[in-house]
Amino acid sequence: MKLLTPVLLVLSLLATSAQAATLKIATLAPDGTSWMKLFREAAAEIKTETEGRVNVKYFPGGVQGSDKSVLRKMQIRQLQGGAVASGAFAQIASSTQLYSLPFTFRNLEEVRAIREEFDPYIIQDLAKNGYVVLGISEGGFAYLMSNKAIRTSSDVQDRKVWVPEGDMISQTTFENGGVSPIALPVSDVYTSLQTGLIDTVAVNPSTSIALQWHTKLDYATDYPLVFLIGMMVVDDSAFKKISTADQATVKRVMAATFAKMDAQNEIDEAGARQALAQNGIEFVELTEADKTAWQALAKGAVAALADKNVYPVDLYKKLQQRLIELRQAK
Repeated sequence: MKLLTPVLLVLSLLATSAQAATLKIATLAPDGTSWMKLFREAAAEIKTETEGRVNVKYFPGGVQGSDKSVLRKMQIRQLQGGAVASGAFAQIASSTQLYSLPFTFRNLEEVRAIREEFDPYIIQDLAKNGYVVLGISEGGFAYLMSNKAIRTSSDVQDRKVWVPEGDMISQTTFENGGVSPIALPVSDVYTSLQTGLIDTVAVNPSTSIALQWHTKLDYATDYPLVFLIGMMVVDDSAFKKISTADQATVKRVMAATFAKMDAQNEIDEAGARQALAQNGIEFVELTEADKTAWQALAKGAVAALADKNVYPVDLYKKLQQRLIELRQAK
């Protein structure tokens, strides 16, 4: 009987090892940022609560390539997940673009007022395409930043404007304003600002600082262009290998983590805006006439994007109606 004990112990260890699952998740978020700190805390909590059956391993700072590369690696099972911008899913689930159309929201309060109703559409749409959404994050508003003050759409026409590769919304919006934007992966932006290949970007304040883009720019147009949304998704086939109970744990911990991230991001964005101003970035104020002109340009872009089936038109109309009701109530 004593001879069998080591054998049983080995078999027990092998069984435990076989049950363990590792979710390898890549992101462009730089290590050391508040986002990565919260992600790592979530990973530690998941490991503890599942008694080591689920491990989350992160690849931060773009070491696995662009969002497009991350999705491709998920499809060939090199990665199980990614924390990526919503634009990465444009060709997979059009509902992921709902929040990213230009000048849809006026402030963060409006975004949060409609998310409870419209987040489920995005989650369900991605589920149909084989992805499990572990969290949707608020990235803040993107502003035009350049080495020249930009007030009107004509001001931007002689600028060398960057758009993320594959971002149909940004591409169409700028083309609608008479601009031929330059599509590049995020990893190439800083070098391109240095060399002069580009001189204008649309970015939220905290990202401009985290990636040091602000050191190559002088002005920010003080009118939010689009609201940025990110998502953490995992491959459905990989997630199904985890027990139902452990899946529930992962979802619960990540949901709480993303709530913390949204609260922290609001603080970070306010602090980053202040830091930009203190470091010499001039925020260019627009007249009401300028704002109306930008909105007219955006309206044309939204119509053009509808023709290209970039977003679900009927659902976006429903979202707009909710915003109208919200504004009237106020």
